Amino acid sequence: MKLEEFGWNSYFAESYEDYKEEGLIIARVAREQKNLYGVFTEIGEEQAILSDSLFMNAFSSIELPAVGDWILCRRKEDFDKLFIERILPRRSKFSRKGKNTYGRNYQKEGSSDEQIISANIDTVFLVVSMDRDFNLRKIERYLTLIWDSGSNPVIILNKADQCEDPQWYFTETESVSLGIPVHVVSALKNEGISELEEYLQSGKTVTLIGSSGAGKSSIINCILGEEKQYVSYLREGDKRGRHTTTTREMIIITGGGILIDNPGMRDIQLSVSETTLDRTFYDIVELEKQCRFRNCEHDTEPGCAIKQAIEDGELEAERFENYQKLQKEVRFQERRNKQRQKFIDNARSQQKHQDIKIKKHRNG
Repeated sequence: MKLEEFGWNSYFAESYEDYKEEGLIIARVAREQKNLYGVFTEIGEEQAILSDSLFMNAFSSIELPAVGDWILCRRKEDFDKLFIERILPRRSKFSRKGKNTYGRNYQKEGSSDEQIISANIDTVFLVVSMDRDFNLRKIERYLTLIWDSGSNPVIILNKADQCEDPQWYFTETESVSLGIPVHVVSALKNEGISELEEYLQSGKTVTLIGSSGAGKSSIINCILGEEKQYVSYLREGDKRGRHTTTTREMIIITGGGILIDNPGMRDIQLSVSETTLDRTFYDIVELEKQCRFRNCEHDTEPGCAIKQAIEDGELEAERFENYQKLQKEVRFQERRNKQRQKFIDNARSQQKHQDIKIKKHRNG
């Protein structure tokens, strides 16, 4: 099989030039199960494990392979698995803030502050169900994550067959999507799925995200034309979805394109820049420029364009409140990221110093 079918392009080829002389095998991570990786190479699907050097030099999970990563492997004689030696630079990465278990100043060990969900994504399908789980504030949070990944967002409103007024959901979503494509579909009846084909081009990678029970697996089955993904029904008690997808997997579409399914996310914490946040709320950013005072707090100041827009019905108060809430969250996380980077830099320096001492000791 050709690497181009898995998404290989000039961007990755340029990065590969630095390692071409090492005779390493090019592969793409299709799935991860604990310490074992399923990868695609030119000869088909194979299994791979981390090399000792890659594992020992990684200070967090973001420095280890994720589904969608392009990697360089070495094949050893009399061993049936490849050894992953290097990860090529990611063109894009879809990630979220992980659970923080570090101390106040990162002076104790803990888990990574960022979780890579998938890498090298061209388009992200944000699947939203048109039911009681529909929430514009949650959509805004998801869109911020997607913009931060470097991928292009597409919103899919699913379960058109189960709601009385799909047009209302569409109009509400467009009020916060600001030009992002929005598609109304019914995976159950396979309606509107054909409109998604324009994003599923040969060599292009699409991932699906959204809450549990939104219908991501059902949409994948419609695209593939087969029951590849297990689909569960909603719980009868509260009509909420179950986690039907428990692992991330890359699927090659016969007609062209690559799909990556993801488990549903209940907790969506942000680890992005203010610039990324402003991209999701650029309508508010533009309004702020029209305020009389540059440092306007949008509270009691005269000539506030934000307050005027809310009074005129041009801006929802809830949207502005959510922007302020996410802004505080992002600024706090940026401070934590700086602390974390300082912790990592110190750890690298200490390891380098230790390596020098060991080398001197061995050399006598």
